[in-house]
Amino acid sequence: MKRVLLTCAAMLFATPLFAAGWTVDDLGSMGERSACMSRAEATMKQYFVDHGGKESIGKSEWTLGGYGLRGNVINALIICPIEGGMVAPFLIVHNSDNDNDARKVVADRVKAIWANKN
Repeated sequence: MKRVLLTCAAMLFATPLFAAGWTVDDLGSMGERSACMSRAEATMKQYFVDHGGKESIGKSEWTLGGYGLRGNVINALIICPIEGGMVAPFLIVHNSDNDNDARKVVADRVKAIWANKN
């Protein structure tokens, strides 16, 4: 599952029709999806506490999105798929403008918070 999603993300990078940017990061592995989702939610909530903005979070059974991480142009998604019996979380950050540096900063901030939520 993880390989399929990363392949899709890689294809989006190569597509000239997308002016926006994407960052995809592996967040390691975990034993339980519920633990991954709890950590994802705690990470996103902490992001808004630390960096401001109106908290806007949406979630499904295995994904959690944080929206408006820098105005309305940067969103992040933490995905908790199961691969080989383990949860293989990863982070996808997308920006709809051309500010790739800002997207990288947001991705680094989310990853740092994730790392401290163990």
